[in-house]
Amino acid sequence: MSSNAKTEYSFPSGKFYLKFKTAIITGVGRSGKTALGNVLASNKNVEYCEEPWILNLLPAMVKLRMLDKKAGKDMFISYLHELMNEMILLRQANFRPNDDSSIWTKKTREEIFFRLKALQSRLDVKNFVKKNNSLFLMILREAPLFNPPAIFNFLPDCKMIHVVRRGLDVAYDIKEKKWLSDKNLMMPPHARIYYPVNHSGKIFYVPCWIDSKDSKKFLGYSEYGRALFYWCSLMEKAVAPFKEFEKKNQCMTIKFEEFIKNSRETTQKINLFLNLEPTSLTETALRKINNYGKIREKAPELPEELIIRAKKIYKYFNYEWD
Repeated sequence: MSSNAKTEYSFPSGKFYLKFKTAIITGVGRSGKTALGNVLASNKNVEYCEEPWILNLLPAMVKLRMLDKKAGKDMFISYLHELMNEMILLRQANFRPNDDSSIWTKKTREEIFFRLKALQSRLDVKNFVKKNNSLFLMILREAPLFNPPAIFNFLPDCKMIHVVRRGLDVAYDIKEKKWLSDKNLMMPPHARIYYPVNHSGKIFYVPCWIDSKDSKKFLGYSEYGRALFYWCSLMEKAVAPFKEFEKKNQCMTIKFEEFIKNSRETTQKINLFLNLEPTSLTETALRKINNYGKIREKAPELPEELIIRAKKIYKYFNYEWD
């Protein structure tokens, strides 16, 4: 190499070592991803991770040009492989017995203790993955909706489950959580991507999924209106790309309401799509789904332009406006 040549740095490790299947559950916040993930994670030979922070950020960072596309892809794949190693060795496992996300609800005691005793090294993990044809299943929330092509560029053979829920129910849940309150937008508690906007003499940090041209409109809405605007913004960005990926049999859309109503049939449908096999723990996970109640609160008065926008998405997914 010439002394004047530019040195090219990268993260090459991911493409050389572990080889495994991948699947992603995505959807807007409060759409039922975790409920579905807890069921699918109980299937045989599934390694499950809920919202790994850096993997959720990288596709968005590439879209926003905060990061070069090649560097973003290298980082995504390398970190994914590191995380798979950690998951199989149970270094990232949640052992709290009363949590729904606990490892005890995903793996039998026999398998947990087998891993703790028998699996110690990267070579052990590599052999384990090869023997069991393991699937890495993860929840990524906004990023796959904000930049769907990046996911399939990073992981060409990945399969994706898109969980959809009525926008008004999502908005109600988010309002109750106070995620888009003035307080949280002036001092964001969540490590996500924002940009500053001066509004009414104060600095607000607007989430990256709101186009800058819409920031003032977004901030002018009520908390409920902001949450519905969030739902509309991300759903609109995802519709066309996801339709294309569905044609290629890489993506499946699941309505949360149908999952709650017919959890076993929906799970069987997804398992066929992902080529998964249930275990003795799957039935226990399915029984917990019955505890999910409907919200269906009457929506407050909303701006007409926001209602029109939301109704178009409702129509696309065959929801009745209520």
